[in-house]
Amino acid sequence: MVRKLVAVLGGSAVWLVIKRNIPNIILNWRQVMKRVLKWIAIVVGGLLGLILVLAVGVYAVSAGRLNRTYEVTAVFNLTLPTDPERIAAGEKLYTIYCESCHGANLAGMPFSEDPAFGQIYSANLTGGENGIGRSYSDDEIARAIWYGIKQDGSPTVGMPYEFNQGLHVGDMENVIAYLRSAPPVDTDYPAPSYGPMLRVMHAANLFPLVAAEKVAMSQPPPGIVSPDDTLAYGGYLAVFCTACHGPDFAGIAIAESPSLWPAVAAWTETEFVQAVTTGVRPDGSQMDPEQMPWPSFNLYTDEEVRAIWAYLQTVAPVAEE
Repeated sequence: MVRKLVAVLGGSAVWLVIKRNIPNIILNWRQVMKRVLKWIAIVVGGLLGLILVLAVGVYAVSAGRLNRTYEVTAVFNLTLPTDPERIAAGEKLYTIYCESCHGANLAGMPFSEDPAFGQIYSANLTGGENGIGRSYSDDEIARAIWYGIKQDGSPTVGMPYEFNQGLHVGDMENVIAYLRSAPPVDTDYPAPSYGPMLRVMHAANLFPLVAAEKVAMSQPPPGIVSPDDTLAYGGYLAVFCTACHGPDFAGIAIAESPSLWPAVAAWTETEFVQAVTTGVRPDGSQMDPEQMPWPSFNLYTDEEVRAIWAYLQTVAPVAEE
C-alpha cells in the first residue's frame, strides 16, 4: 500500500527518502508522545494534588469547628417539678420533639452508620451506663438542649437548635423532670466518626451540624408563655415547626420539606388541625409519617394547633425555596 502511494508521488526516489527518515519519524513521534504523557501526568498530578489539598482543608475546617469549645454565659435558674402533671407534660414534649432521635426508651439510637456520612449515635438520655442522665447536672442537660454544649464544653452534633433554644424555662423543667423519671438503660455506643460527605456538607454550611454555632451563648432562655395568650402561644409552638419547614415556614430544599404557606392559604382551620393531628389532607390523602410525624403531633390538643393556625395567619407568606 505504501509503495503504491510512493509510486503515485514520484517513484522509488521518494520511497528512498521516506525509508531513510523512518528512524527520525519514529524518534520524533516518541518525543511527541513523551511530551503528551508528561503533560497528562502533570495535569493528573495537579488534579490529585488539588483534591488532596481540598480534602485536607475540608477536614481541617470541620475538625476545628467540631473540636471547638464554648462557654455559656447566660444565667438561668431551674427548679425541677415533682408533680405528675408537669412530668407528664415533659413526657408529651419529649414524645413530640425528641423521641424520633433518642428513642421511646430515651437510650439513643443510630443517627448514621453510612461510612460516607459517618458513624453517629444520638445520646443516651437516661441514668444508665454511658447515659448523660447519670453524669450531667440539671443545668448541664439544659445547656446541652438550649445551647448545644456538652459537659466538657464541646458542641453537640445534630441537635435541632431552631426550636431547642425556643423552649421556655417551664417546659425545660418539665422535660428534664421527665428525663429524670425514666428507667435507666445501659448502652455502649462506639465513639462518633464523621465521614467525608458529612464533613464537606458541614464545611460548606449545607448541613446545620453544630447547634452551638447558631446560638448566642449569652442569650438567656425565654420566659414562660401562657396558653391564654393565643397568638403568643401559637408563635411559641410554631417555632418547633421551623426545624423541618425553615425559619420562615417556606420549606427547606435540602431536606425536601414543603412550604406551609399553600396549606395556610387554601385550608380551613379545621382542615389544618386535622392534617397536623391525623396526617389526613383535605383531599383525603395520607401524609407519610416519616416526613410529617403526625403520630406524635396528635398529642397536641386542638387548642394548641388552633393557636399555631392563628399565629400563622399573622405572618406574611414567603415564596417556597
